[in-house]
Amino acid sequence: MELLHDYARNHSEQAFRTLVERHLNIVYAVALRQTGHAQLAEDVAQTVFVDLARKATSLPKGTILAGWLFRATRYAAANARRAENRREHWEQKAAQMEPLSIVEPDAESAERITPMLNEALEELPETDRAAILLRFFERKSMGEVGRTLGTTEGAAKMRLWRAVEKLRCIFQERGVVLPASVVLGVLTAQVAQPAPAGLAASIATTALLNQSGTSTFILTKGVLKLMALLKAKKLAAAAVALLFGGTTALMVQQAVQRSASAAEKAEVKPAADAATNKVLVFRNVPSWNRSPDFEDTLIDLAHDFEVKPSSLMGTTDLSAYRLIVIPGAQWKTDFYQTYAANAARFNRYVSNGGVLVLELNGAENDGIPLPRGVNLVRHGATENSILLNQHPVVTAFGEKLIHANYASHGYLADVPKDALVIATESTGGESDATRPTFVEYSFGKGRVIAACQCFHDRDNSGRGAMMQPLLSYATERKWYTPKK
Repeated sequence: MELLHDYARNHSEQAFRTLVERHLNIVYAVALRQTGHAQLAEDVAQTVFVDLARKATSLPKGTILAGWLFRATRYAAANARRAENRREHWEQKAAQMEPLSIVEPDAESAERITPMLNEALEELPETDRAAILLRFFERKSMGEVGRTLGTTEGAAKMRLWRAVEKLRCIFQERGVVLPASVVLGVLTAQVAQPAPAGLAASIATTALLNQSGTSTFILTKGVLKLMALLKAKKLAAAAVALLFGGTTALMVQQAVQRSASAAEKAEVKPAADAATNKVLVFRNVPSWNRSPDFEDTLIDLAHDFEVKPSSLMGTTDLSAYRLIVIPGAQWKTDFYQTYAANAARFNRYVSNGGVLVLELNGAENDGIPLPRGVNLVRHGATENSILLNQHPVVTAFGEKLIHANYASHGYLADVPKDALVIATESTGGESDATRPTFVEYSFGKGRVIAACQCFHDRDNSGRGAMMQPLLSYATERKWYTPKK
């Protein structure tokens, strides 16, 4: 532990390098035995030592490093193996999917979003934007997209689908509501706009002539146009072929669906049983434009999932899903009001065996009701204490305190006495038991996991590390029981 203490106190890189060299063999051996795959074992070893560096200052006194590394390696290897198995399963499933018909693009509607395309692409997370540019603008194959992004072809397909869906949400936020098929049509049209002949040579010559000077040149702006409506059907077919490649395709979510007149009378059937792994994310807008978001993490975990707007909360058959996620930052829309109007449906979903995960950062102004009469109270706190640091969701965080400009944006009132209180507001490390901010509790046959925190690292709080274990925990349903 002396080397680790030296690193923690003095930030000595040499001390940490020596520590890694001294313990790497045992970590790699444990990882290799558990994963059975050399590359996975290398990834696990890297994860373990990165985690050790991050937690160097917080490990309790008396910690035996060899024991800590063994447990950390076992945990990381289990996660890596599980993710790999799910990824392989999803790739096999994706390969078996048949192409689906899509709505014929409306040229007039598509023309409305073409001028916004550049700005919308700029709003996407970098990896999502790269996937679209590689596939549609550079016409790379899905295999090439996957290799460039450092992932598999199947994962690249899901990444690309999600990127297109995020674009659709951005356009919707700006008042242009269109199905994903139109967005695909616009993207497909971009490859039909080759640069003028001779422009490449002219640009290269100009650049070389000016490389020793200070002058610059300005490229004129071009206007992107769609194919004529006469060719719309061909454009639609090309969009599907270009997006998914070959004979395989992934489902293109339809953004416009007719509302059912008897929505309020719709009954919720028993929730999906343990054999069903389908996840539903209700979303109107991206959450802080963070990356990764829930959908990205679900892709990494190889989970089958769908994304739907809040307007479909009253008509969707919730029983078909093993897990439903309510993401944060859905403000400036009617998302939370719609949730409140359909709260009874979500209550029945949980009581019949469903799992509901709520990221409540962003809902504090509306105070939405939760199952079993739990309510959200608006109150900002700069510090939260983690009370159950052995809970599977927060072990990846590795700290006892959450510090941020807003560690939580509210707390939960009327929490059931049998609930697991994972975190509370705190001041100076002293937790306030009257203001729980992260809880888990049962309701009927199902489970509710509600957090007043946001799962991202945009503020360097480290909370983003909890997103993947949260989704794994909620789908696996191996509920945590604190040791007495």
